[in-house]
This record gives sequence, C-alpha cells and structure tokens, in this order.
Amino acid sequence: MTMKIKYNMSFRTVCATLFSLIIVGCTKDKLDEFSSGNVIDKVVMVSLNVSLPPAVKPISAGEYAATKSFFRNQTNTGSPFTVILEEEQEEYATNSTTRVSDGTTSLHNLWLFQFHENGSINGKPHKLSDVETAINDMATIDVPLVVADNQTLYLLVLGPKLDYDMSEVETLDDLKKWNFKYLTNIEGHTQSLITADDEVPFAGEVSGVTVVNVDDGKRGLVEYNKPVGFVGGIEIRRLMARITLHYKFEVENYQLQGLKLLNVNSTIRLANLPKNTTEDTYATLETIDFEGPDSNNFYSATWYVAQNCQGTIESILSENQRYYKIVDKKTSGDAPPLGTQIEAWAYPIIASATGEYAIYQMYVGNNNTNNFDVEPNHFYNLRTTINADINSAKNDERIRTYTASQYLEFHATQNTNTGGGAKFDYTKYNKAGANYDFDAAYDVRPMVIQTQGRKVEVEIYTDNLCTQKVSSDKSWLHLSSSSNYTDAFNNTDEPLATFIKANTILPTQVKFYLYNDEYIYDENGKLVNPGENDKDGKRSLYIKVTTTTEGEGGEAVQAYHIFRMDQRPAVYAGRFGGEKDAEGNYTMGLVHDRLSARSARYLEDITMGVIQYGYDNVETAAYSYGTDNMDYGKGATRNLAENIKNLTWNNAKIATPQRDASGYILLYQYQYPAASFSARICYDKNRDKNGNGQIDEEEMEWYFPASNQMIGMYLGSILNNDNFPGAATTEDGNNQVKRWFYGVNSYTKANTTSSRCVRDIDISFDIN
Repeated sequence: MTMKIKYNMSFRTVCATLFSLIIVGCTKDKLDEFSSGNVIDKVVMVSLNVSLPPAVKPISAGEYAATKSFFRNQTNTGSPFTVILEEEQEEYATNSTTRVSDGTTSLHNLWLFQFHENGSINGKPHKLSDVETAINDMATIDVPLVVADNQTLYLLVLGPKLDYDMSEVETLDDLKKWNFKYLTNIEGHTQSLITADDEVPFAGEVSGVTVVNVDDGKRGLVEYNKPVGFVGGIEIRRLMARITLHYKFEVENYQLQGLKLLNVNSTIRLANLPKNTTEDTYATLETIDFEGPDSNNFYSATWYVAQNCQGTIESILSENQRYYKIVDKKTSGDAPPLGTQIEAWAYPIIASATGEYAIYQMYVGNNNTNNFDVEPNHFYNLRTTINADINSAKNDERIRTYTASQYLEFHATQNTNTGGGAKFDYTKYNKAGANYDFDAAYDVRPMVIQTQGRKVEVEIYTDNLCTQKVSSDKSWLHLSSSSNYTDAFNNTDEPLATFIKANTILPTQVKFYLYNDEYIYDENGKLVNPGENDKDGKRSLYIKVTTTTEGEGGEAVQAYHIFRMDQRPAVYAGRFGGEKDAEGNYTMGLVHDRLSARSARYLEDITMGVIQYGYDNVETAAYSYGTDNMDYGKGATRNLAENIKNLTWNNAKIATPQRDASGYILLYQYQYPAASFSARICYDKNRDKNGNGQIDEEEMEWYFPASNQMIGMYLGSILNNDNFPGAATTEDGNNQVKRWFYGVNSYTKANTTSSRCVRDIDISFDIN
C-alpha cells in the first residue's frame, strides 16, 4: 500500500532536520561504507519504503460448487477426476512444520541500484544488507543514494539461496537481462534450491524519483512521482510462482507412489518474455515426501518455480480436454507440450498386477480449463480427489497407463562384464568400441539409467574385476549429476568424485556424467608415445554400475555392469606452438587431439548436430579477429568462438554465439549433441577450472590452429596423414571470404567433423 499526504516545504524541512539530528551518528558510518564510484554529487542516507504486494491467487470458475464435496467426511466418489484452483486454505497438516505466518517476511541478500533517466548507473550497485524484515508486507530501509533528479531505483532481493555478485551492473537494460539458476543436481535427480516462502527472490523498481539533500546534512529525502510528494515507496514482487497440490487418492487396488512436476523452467529472470519458448531449459522435479494429512485427510506437496507461460488455447473448452500425450510416437491433445504439469504416479497393489503404472495428468495455469501460464508472484493452489479407476477412465485422456522399462545407456570402449541378471544391449544402449574412447582434451560423457524402486551406485576402479577403487585425487575420471563442468565444480552438495549414488522410487531416468582430465603426459611427466594406431599409449579405468533392489524375504538383490573406458593421449606434432620469437621460430611444442567431434552417438534418442563453418562471406580479419595471422591460432579461436564484434551470422544450422547478462559467452551453448563450428569445438575443449562461468586467459589451452601450424602438423605428426584434416583459423584471403577451408589453401568450406584441436606444451620433454 502506498500512502499519500500533503505537505509544504517548511514542514518537510523542519521534520527532516529533527530526524537528521536523531540519526546523524549512525548515518555517518553507513555513508563511509558506501562506494559511489565516480560520483561527484552528494550522497545522503534516506529511508526507503518497501512494500510487498500480495501474490495473485487464481481460482476456478464456480469454485465453491466444485470444492465443497472434497471436505470433511465426503469422498466425492460420484464426481469425475477434477482439479480446481482455490483460495489458499488457512488449515495446515497436523504433522507439518508449516505454521500460519506471524506477519513477517525475511528479505535476504538485498541489492540497490540507482539509474539516471538515460538508464546509466548513478554511483555503483550497493549491497544493502544480508537480511531485512518486512512486517505486514512493509519495511523501511536506510539506504545511501546520490542527490539527483528523475532517477530510477531498482531493489533486488536475491534471497538466502542465490549468491550473485551484482556489483558490475552498469545500466538498467543490463540489469534486466540478468537471470538466475536455481536448480541443482543431487544423486542423479534435479532439485530446487528454493523450498520455502522466505527463500524466494523479489525485485521491483520505481521511476521518476528525486533524491534531495536536507540542509546540506547527512540525511536526505526521496520524492516519488514529483510533484505529488515525497511519500511513496518501491514495490517488490516475487520472481517465482508457488504451486501447491492438495490431494486425496482413493483408487481401489492402487497406491500413490509419488508426484512429478514436469516442464519446470530452470531460469529465473528479472524481465520475462510474454511467452516461454524452446530456447528455455526445462527440468522435471520429483517428490515422494508429502505433508499431511490435514483434518480433511488431504495431503499436500509444494514447489517453487520460475515463469513458464504457454498461453491460452482457445480450442480447449473443458477440463477433461486439458491434456497432451505421446503414445507410440503419436501425439494427441491440444495442451502445450511445454506447459507445467503435475503427474501423479500410482501402481497396483494386487497380486495379479502386471507392472503397469497409472498416471494422472494435471496442468497448472490461471484457470482449470484453457490457460497454461505459470507466472511470477502467483500462488497456484490446486485441490483434487483422485478417485477415477484406471479401467473406468478410458475416455479421460488425462489418465493413462505406463509400463516401466529398465535399462542402462552407456557406450564405452569395452563392455567388460555383467552379473546378477544384468545384460549388455550391444545393438542400442551399450555399443562399444575404440570410437567411444575419451580424447586427449577435456570432455564429458553422459550415462542414463532408467529404473525404479532401486538404489543405483556408480564407482570407478583400476582393475577389470573392480576390486581396486581409485582415489579421487589420483583418478583422471570423475562423476557428477551436473551436466556441465561449471555446475559440477560449484555443486558443493555433491562434489566431483569417483563414487556416486541415487535412489529411485518413481520410474525415472537417473543421469550421471563422467568428466575426464586432459591426457598430455604420463605419471612421470613425460609425453606419451601414441604409436601409429589406436592401441598405443592409452590409459584405462573401469566403471561399475550396480543396482540394488529388495528381493524375497527383504534380501538385497544386486545386478551390475562393468565397462572399460580408455583415453587416448595427445599426439606431438613438432615445434609449432606458441608465439614466434624475433628470429621467426616457434617458442613451444604443439600437440593435437585424435578423434572426430560428433562422430560417435552417446545417446540413441537424440538428433546429432553437425560441425560446419561459422562465418560465411564475412571478412573477420577486418574486424581484428586475428584470422589474418598465419602463424598462431589461439587468439583467433577465442575471437571466432565468442564472436567478439557480433558479426553477421549466416549459417541457419548453427545458432550464433550467445552471451549472458554480464556479457560473458555462454560456455555450454553447443554442448553435445548440439551443432557447432570448428573454432567453437576447440574452444569448448577447455575447462572452466575455477567455476566462474568463463574460460579465463590461463584456462585457454586448446585452440584451433592457424594455417602454418596446420601445415606443420601435417608434416610433423606421426599419425597417418592420408586422412589428416586441414581446417584452420586463417582466412584464405580471396574475394569470397570463406571461413573454414578443407585442405591446404583450398576454397571449400569444411563441413567436416575432423577438424584438429591443438595445445601448446613446453619444449623440454621426453617421449617414452
């Protein structure tokens, strides 16, 4: 709520002066702490009023009629499977730790920004405090502001779970491009960091603000929407939605096993588009832990999610048309495929059960018919009684059956052994061979385990019988639930290790990822002789995947697969690395990788991306990309991979390189199996070793060679040169500027998967 009062100048001056005398002592310290950058105007402390408007709570049309039979001792057995949106109930589960609010809201990790009328920062972003408390959705915060007219104030409350440094924000537009990741991966499953109301981030802005000094003192006042007056404030709204499902499950011979929340947008944004697209990344959250029952015998589950707006579908006229499904690769239903939805999974408990699951689909939106928007600052309170028998609900497309299958998808150098009834699927999920080796550079490899009701354990060993475990500090392979190295490095709840586990209740895919170190030297610090074939110089480790389930009498029953993974060493190509010295000699040695990018399919049900040219008919050398350098390709590799001048992109098959809100390149935009281009393939072979989301200068080790380096490799490498690729960073220099060319001094674009990546090494070495 914003209050408005009339005042005159003398009233403002007298009150402000008295107020300044009271708090001038504490104000001085806060002003001394405030770093205002290049600000030449005066900085004063002001009292900023902050309000938290209530969340929007969508309700169903005719809610009362649909809801009343759900309560007390009625079972609603005569009603169809119905999901209604309701006002939040003040009743809480008898065994829940949730309590009625005491009227306070904790605000954690506050950042304040002050912008000029043109959107540029005035002063510097200021972290106000670690925590403030709003009482009855109102708070007053003492903040330092620069004395100025027509300003925009922006307050960001990150909450206790998000930790971002906002100190480099320079414009309002830059700030609004920021986004925040809130999902993590633990034990093969995706989980949200945000699990409670007081962990949700807030943000808000107010424009037309004037900051005035009072009698040249340390205190100031804020005038909102001048000339109305100085009383006002800034409203901050939740950046996430809360979804709560209250349910009863009353289907004979079935038991509810758990819930899945599908199509959860993984990114919190300060400025959302009206509709979310396939450009967003979506995840699935699972839960088997429910609150309840309450006095009406309803259980509940709650999730906090980012915006996922999929719009209104006018062709959907009733709730039972609110579905989308794929059966035998055929789609049906008009609901949006990316709409956020809850699936209730139930399994039969009778002795004659066939292993089929019953799935009840419930979309979330601003009504319970044709809208599919999940918006920030909205509380979606869904209530249902699931009592439609699976056999009597064949005409309700929201209810379907599913037969859970179990498999392990991983492609290795060799399928070594199985036990406990496990088998290798050599034709689909467990293809093996030398083309699945790890190459010399850094890489990541997926492992997918489809199972339910089992404990899954993956561990790395040094021997084929898997009796000798490898210690994490000595292993060149490590495991994580995170699909990229930055997340894996920063995942403190599950550090990179040589052992990982997961427990599965619902039929689900557990995903693990193997990260390899680069392979340049052996354990004695010497270069490895790779030989002239695929057999020499390799190093090997063994991966054992064990699944455990409960058998008769409660005894544990185990099955296992053992795989061997090899890694090929880098190949020495001669003294063609580093910058040249004054006499024109290369200063470092050069090694290169061996395998073709995107040549092996690691997951069967994916579309493999291509490796193509990036810049077509664009003279990148004219824009200081370094592509006229015939001797050294490292600088050009970074410039091309990051598209430093945002040059025109002419290849529709490959997306242009993207940046985050801070202007840093998105490291994992082209992660397997995405299509990419040669310079970016080599750029992505580097590793974000410090987890800051960037490839820093000292981390830039692997790169795409320049033409003279490529010629040197062609002559110096001990590998068979008949099939040696010749792509390079150097432009050919003709009138039709072709970015990548195949073969020495050729004009043909290289639509090849065989571009070589190289790395500089010290020249003082020994080869085994």
